[in-house]
Amino acid sequence: MAEAVTQHDALPHRPSRRSWSAALLVPLLSAAAVACFATTLALSSAHIHHQSDACRYMAVPWTHFASSYGGLLAAVAATLIYLLMSRARRRRGIRPTSGWQSWIPTFFVVIAGFMIPLTALTVALTHKDASEAAANIGKPLCEG
Repeated sequence: MAEAVTQHDALPHRPSRRSWSAALLVPLLSAAAVACFATTLALSSAHIHHQSDACRYMAVPWTHFASSYGGLLAAVAATLIYLLMSRARRRRGIRPTSGWQSWIPTFFVVIAGFMIPLTALTVALTHKDASEAAANIGKPLCEG
């Protein structure tokens, strides 16, 4: 049996502005999630070194919270935008895996998918560090 070719498959598809924006937002948000994750790790390491140098517990800076939550929000937003973009393409009768507007965001949504649990872990560890510091604020950290 020969399959009928639909009109959408036969004609080249010119993406809308919304489709272009969504296709570009997913990589940008995924890159932002990776950058925030790296920043959170650097801030955490710097905070530990500052506490060790001062030999006392210090409050966790707000930038640590901002970067950890920012990474999580960026990864979740990239995933949601990708899912909405795929759903809109299917609704219009376009194969969601056709063209660069699909494979580039697909590559980056996989990265965002890996970043969701990693950034969620950094959020949890940031709160753990903050609660430990708050319980012992001003107390000596070093022995002797």
